[in-house]
Amino acid sequence: MKRIIRMLGLATVIMSVPTAFAETRPPNLVVILADDLGYGDLGCYGNTAHATPNLDRLAAEGARFTDFYVTSSVCTPARVALLTGRHPVRVGFSTLLWPTTEGGLPATEHTLPELLKPHGYATALAGKWHLGHSAPEHLPLAHGFDSFYGMPYPNDMGPGHPAEASHGGDWPPMPMMRGNVIVEAPVDVNLLTQQYTAEAVRFIAAHHHEPFFLFLSHAMPHSIVGASPDFRGKSQNGLYGDAVQELDWSTGEILRALRTFGLDENTLIVFSSDNGAMLRAAYDDKPDMLPVMFPDRTMGTNGGLRGGKQSTFEGGIRVPTIFRWPGVIPAHQTVTTPAGIADVLPTFLDYAGFAPPADRTYDGESLRAVLSGTSSRPAREFPFGRNGLTALRVGDWKLVLPTQPWFTPVDGEGPMLFNLRDDPGETTNLAAAHPQQLAKLRDRLAALATAFAADPISR
Repeated sequence: MKRIIRMLGLATVIMSVPTAFAETRPPNLVVILADDLGYGDLGCYGNTAHATPNLDRLAAEGARFTDFYVTSSVCTPARVALLTGRHPVRVGFSTLLWPTTEGGLPATEHTLPELLKPHGYATALAGKWHLGHSAPEHLPLAHGFDSFYGMPYPNDMGPGHPAEASHGGDWPPMPMMRGNVIVEAPVDVNLLTQQYTAEAVRFIAAHHHEPFFLFLSHAMPHSIVGASPDFRGKSQNGLYGDAVQELDWSTGEILRALRTFGLDENTLIVFSSDNGAMLRAAYDDKPDMLPVMFPDRTMGTNGGLRGGKQSTFEGGIRVPTIFRWPGVIPAHQTVTTPAGIADVLPTFLDYAGFAPPADRTYDGESLRAVLSGTSSRPAREFPFGRNGLTALRVGDWKLVLPTQPWFTPVDGEGPMLFNLRDDPGETTNLAAAHPQQLAKLRDRLAALATAFAADPISR
């Protein structure tokens, strides 16, 4: 399969590619988003159980963030923030979508590809969408993407999912789509990384002569975790590690395609995850599902952070993230300034040479100054939650409300307060010791909730 990808993407394109145009056109913009990859799942974040040499090199050649956040620790809301630069609770679209869910991302929202297209960008989504699929107006082609090849929702949402009965029942076989048409069902989860990578490489080859935005939205290592025969049994961390190593290989293929077409030094790449890794405790009350979702029971790690997917503790919302643009973003950076997934849109637009529309409030900010090492901005606010706000970080302080999934233990029935500078693992609840700080964050979280609910664009 790897050989097939190389033939399709590169070996059939034997030509001399001029590089001088890189100085005269906007940068290419690439987002590689893993699904449920934990904070501690890459070598450059301390993992030794599986190898990630391409991603580690990506980090060495760019900026690795230590405190990078998603707005919510489940799939759909994180993608809302990435593509709109706005908090999903503000947008009014912060729930998790199921195969039977109607509706989708509001048409009033400006997505990143919609903003880039008038400036000459070709746009593509290869991989998971999960922002609406019940009608063509909710699919990627209606939200600024020139092409879409992938799944409309996660690769575990097929018949037999534990939530099937409570969300409409009789789910169809998991579909693969090209544009608005289903071209395969059910999918083979073991081949998804290979298929998405091949599509991404094809897109780069077809559009190397013009600026492009590529969103490579991987399925892995989300349950049902899988890996192709080329990667099965190759890691020291079971099937989960095999899947992560295949993601690393995929990143290497994207880098190789960019180099082949002379695009490496005119391309900004962001690698991140939509939330943290799932905790094994999530399956304590449904042990029969664990070997279905994680066939050999190997799972990811959130690197010592508390909680995981679905929670607003750090393990659910702090994700491994790398920005790389040779010659523009200085190499060997470890960025400790907190940032978030909503920052991707304004950062991309800033580097592309234009500002977001002024008709709405954006929750993201351009990271250009941070990435250049010249930022001295004050501490920012980072509210978290789905279907409402349940946590807030301001500077070193973080408020966490006890509204957490059943498998995530909390500290009693009241709000929790942590100092992340001293306690990134959120082990010591300081609510009783710092009542004024607690009240300040609670009041601010309530004010943000009110402001989000009154946003004029989405309401």
